[in-house]
Amino acid sequence: MATAPKSKRKPVKKSRTRTLPLPDPKFRGPFRPFNDPGRDEAWWWLGLPICAGLFVIISFRVAPEFYHWWVAREGPGILETAQFLLMVMGFAIAVQLLLDPFVRARPLVLAVTILAAFTCLYVGGEEVGWGQHIFFWAEPELTTAVNPEGELGLHTINPAFEQVPRQILVFGVLIGGLIVPLFARVYPSLRTSRIALFLPAAVMFPTAACVTFFKLWEVLSKQGLIGEFGKRPSETIEVYLYFFVFAYLVVFERRIAQIEAEARR
Repeated sequence: MATAPKSKRKPVKKSRTRTLPLPDPKFRGPFRPFNDPGRDEAWWWLGLPICAGLFVIISFRVAPEFYHWWVAREGPGILETAQFLLMVMGFAIAVQLLLDPFVRARPLVLAVTILAAFTCLYVGGEEVGWGQHIFFWAEPELTTAVNPEGELGLHTINPAFEQVPRQILVFGVLIGGLIVPLFARVYPSLRTSRIALFLPAAVMFPTAACVTFFKLWEVLSKQGLIGEFGKRPSETIEVYLYFFVFAYLVVFERRIAQIEAEARR
């Protein structure tokens, strides 16, 4: 009895799905999200902000003399030294990015990098009196006549040179560190848009939350509603503000490196 011939099945070809590129403001997309820092790096984006806050509060409560002399001391104190070092490291990252052909070929990326470099240079220079606090040199008599405090710095000549930039930075940190990550959780497409390169990463949320926490504490303590968490509380807040700028540049540099590495494949 003859059997029917077996039908030959054609091998099924596996369809290869093209991986979407990373968000590059030079192109329209569609894109995939960046590989931003995650839980494996929580030691710096979560651990450092928490430890810094605990250090300030505990040192003020337990060892007030140590706090006044070593932590909150003007000039060579731990807080002001940390502020200066954060700005130096941020400035170094920004200058390195300015030498990158990728950055120079994209006007918006270049503008953001220049703004970041100027911010770090201005803040870092003002924190150390443009070298006066480091080298302990006396400023010229002409500058002393304009600035009665005897310190070289625009913020001591006119308070607006300190208050206005700080308020702008506080506003930017609250918007970029709190609202943007929450908004991106509701609308994930924000992380795959052309502006994704410039948006603060979700890991910036703890630092922005610490800024909010200590800022509210400072306001309430000035009104006498709660006790203060330390003398010169603005110095603690500034540490978080400058850490936010530094962390933003770290993530910004990483994202650019990811795009460049992908383009070389």
